Amino acid sequence: MDTRCECGEWTGERCAWTGPRTQTVVVEYMPEWLRASHETAGGSGAYPHNGAVRVRCERECASAIVAAEPGWARII
Repeated sequence: MDTRCECGEWTGERCAWTGPRTQTVVVEYMPEWLRASHETAGGSGAYPHNGAVRVRCERECASAIVAAEPGWARII
């Protein structure tokens, strides 16, 4: 069964990629609108209570998110 890339949650546009789940990874990122409060709290809390979002993405999309959001996104 194919999996659809969920990077659109971050980009705002639906990704066209579908493929085997084995070619995907999970990306955790902090939405921009929560970053100031997250910094004020000293970066405390853990997913999902800290407001972070997790999406399953194709590896190239995941790398692009992490590269564009240094310190705010990571592949888990």
